[in-house]
Amino acid sequence: MKILLIHPQNYLQRHSTGIYGRSLRYAPLTMPTLKALVPPELGAQVRIVDEMVEDVDFRTPADLVGITAITGTAPRAFEIADRFRALGSKVVLGGVHPTLRTEECLPHADAVVRGYAERTWPRLLRDFSAGRLQRLYEDAEPFDPALIVPPDRSGIRRRDYIGWGTVEMSRGCSNRCDFCISHRFHRTYIRRKIGDVIKEVASLRSKVIFFLDPNLIGDREHAREFFREFARLKKWWVGCASLDVVDDPELLSIMEKSGCRGLLMGFESVRQEALASAGKTANLGRTYARVVDALHEHGILVQACFVFGFDTDDTTVFEEAAEYIEKARFDLPQISIYTPFPGTPVFDRIEKEGRILTRNWSLYNGQNVVFRPRLMTPGELERGTDFVRKRAYSCAALSRRLFTRPLWVKPFVILSYLGFRFYQYRIARAGGEAAAAGAPSFDG
Repeated sequence: MKILLIHPQNYLQRHSTGIYGRSLRYAPLTMPTLKALVPPELGAQVRIVDEMVEDVDFRTPADLVGITAITGTAPRAFEIADRFRALGSKVVLGGVHPTLRTEECLPHADAVVRGYAERTWPRLLRDFSAGRLQRLYEDAEPFDPALIVPPDRSGIRRRDYIGWGTVEMSRGCSNRCDFCISHRFHRTYIRRKIGDVIKEVASLRSKVIFFLDPNLIGDREHAREFFREFARLKKWWVGCASLDVVDDPELLSIMEKSGCRGLLMGFESVRQEALASAGKTANLGRTYARVVDALHEHGILVQACFVFGFDTDDTTVFEEAAEYIEKARFDLPQISIYTPFPGTPVFDRIEKEGRILTRNWSLYNGQNVVFRPRLMTPGELERGTDFVRKRAYSCAALSRRLFTRPLWVKPFVILSYLGFRFYQYRIARAGGEAAAAGAPSFDG
């Protein structure tokens, strides 16, 4: 049996057409995990293709093609699926988008996997081998974290990714932000067995571990225990955490001692009403400077994510945010556009209000306007966000960040900053190319 596993990418990230460089690439875990779950008795030959680093060769012989898709990559996933089916291969679709939009995905696949694949994927493969492939696979039993296996990384080329040593310690997030898809796919916060994760990390030759968890501190007691054990490995790590980590000095100290060198954090907005409207309760009432100072005191770099287009945002938010972000001590700002992902209550609400502008899912990547904002025009949101990006990545902004603590990470900050600057500046051009290909354009 020949199995081809494909991680599709949208127009911003694809190897041939995208704008991602190595400095922004992190090795995905989904397909290497599926490879590890293939039952040995099937004697399958498995090949993995990540479109971020190589193109799909449709001449590749495959009995079964597995494709994972988030919303932003769904159109590309459908395109790949349709072509392989036309060539005679059976195709399986799985991931966030097929889980939340199953009926839309079924016409493009011979089978769809909903939710986690730890039990369903091996069952599907055995069914396929026996000639009894079903249309839909879904695990109805409560999920057991002990089922999570280390990915088979044998096909990952380290030179292709700055983040090669990717790991997950948990799944899901304890927060319920209205624009986030995580808690729609991960219905509960799942904690992997600490010993299993430590064993997996210890086996990696990478000095730096990149945790892909949506929120590493969703269970603080579990995080304390885990990072105490992690400290014994003498490695560095980066990951994602909510701002309320600074409310727990003991946990923050443990994270520092364990080798934490950077956190990606959702600051989201400089306005309290926007945070409240989106359910971002962990940020309410906080002085961002104090959060950043607390993390810098522990030697932790801060990548700050901001979003524009909340229902409470008007055009005055851009100048206010740009000035704040330019002068703040965030090491790496990341600027995005509010995106109502299908499958979330916010999408249903905005669609009911008649404000969804396009169902071209490839534009649902946080960098395009796909809905009509409440207090401004789509064009104003597009141009305003681009204005903030340019201010956030200006030379003046970088110069202010170079002499803040922790100083020893500044060479890394400069390299990452240049990578993000190139990426963020190219977004507007890529959006224009997408518009020329059929995406909406905004003049008002």
